[in-house]
Amino acid sequence: MDAQLAKQHKPDPVEFDYTSRDAIIYALGIGCKAKEDVRYVYEGSDGFMPLPTYIVAPGLLANMIIGWPGIEFDLTRILHGDQYIELYAPLPAEGSLRSETRVVDLLDKGSGALIMSEITTYDRNSGKKLAMQQFGTFQVGSGNFGGARTSAHEKKGADIPKRPADKILSDKTSVDQAALYRMGSGDLNPLHIDPEFAKMGGFKTPILHGLCSLGFATRHVLNAFANNDATLFKAMKVRFTSPVLPGQTLETHMWDEGDRVVFETKVKETGKTVVSNGYMLLHGKTGRGQAKL
Repeated sequence: MDAQLAKQHKPDPVEFDYTSRDAIIYALGIGCKAKEDVRYVYEGSDGFMPLPTYIVAPGLLANMIIGWPGIEFDLTRILHGDQYIELYAPLPAEGSLRSETRVVDLLDKGSGALIMSEITTYDRNSGKKLAMQQFGTFQVGSGNFGGARTSAHEKKGADIPKRPADKILSDKTSVDQAALYRMGSGDLNPLHIDPEFAKMGGFKTPILHGLCSLGFATRHVLNAFANNDATLFKAMKVRFTSPVLPGQTLETHMWDEGDRVVFETKVKETGKTVVSNGYMLLHGKTGRGQAKL
């Protein structure tokens, strides 16, 4: 691993086109239902729009760090560590996008390497900046290369309050959730569908995508604090701490912290936290000080 070499590389922008059908398949992949979420699953609905986390689809396509200079990449040892998303405008119903990718840091965590990449996405027709994401990709066993352990670029997560949650929502995932999500998100990593590949990664069975769990948590927060109005989404940050098996129930515990909603998501059947240190910023939500982006 060579952090300086990785940070110097500037790949060509990546283009991504999507239709309302693509956005709907994504919405179904994160558990949207026709009755409660019609504006996200029916293109003829008043105010139809993609969910804000659909931005992970072009982001993932642009975040192809296989063969990236300075990074010895091994797909069988890759875990998604954390994710930050910030939207500057709601995503259009159908879009032609352009994304620019940079590795902003490569951290030595001892047990592995954390690859921090940022993807900035623009509307290809107007040139308008739509979003910025930060992917934290953890590669097990690639640490101890003499790199820094922390970075000024890192978007910090939230501390979980000690008091009981203000609101709790839950959804049971389908046993086929990962199979559906991979089609909607474009994340075709065989870890989430192929039993033999999952075993190579140290799992007994294919696991759910971390970004699918993020999508469920996003829906829970929007339902609990934004009347299910995705236009109010501004930014969010999460850490992925444990795998989810398709068919398990995702339960999101949420705290109203004035300027933001802090949350964590657990597997209801086991009590294990799978999405931690999360927060979401909503337009128009103010309180005990302004949250830093």
